[in-house]
Amino acid sequence: MELNRDTRKEMARLAREAQELWEDQRGVFMNAKKVARHAGRSAGEAAKRDVWPRAHETYRENIEPVLAKLPWSLAAKAPVKATPNPFVYVLMAVGALALAAVGYAAWQTLRADDDLWVEEDD
Repeated sequence: MELNRDTRKEMARLAREAQELWEDQRGVFMNAKKVARHAGRSAGEAAKRDVWPRAHETYRENIEPVLAKLPWSLAAKAPVKATPNPFVYVLMAVGALALAAVGYAAWQTLRADDDLWVEEDD
């Protein structure tokens, strides 16, 4: 297909503009990445400096005394005997079945089915 001169010039101009836009966008994304990284670091430092001490103090003053009064806190201090729990085996079986189902679905998805492809008639 032969293009006239004006169309070729227009396509070349559009290609240049697209390349310039792509380069500009890459610069914008790189700058956004730097800003996001700096914001993350600043937020982490602020959390360590301001939020963590206040949260720890609130926990020590308000939550820890209430937890100490609960009867289950005494049970937590008692020695625990390990008893076989059938629920653990049920969960392991369910997990194994789920893993098998995921594996089968992946196998069905990724296997080569040449007979499924329809060839185009020319």
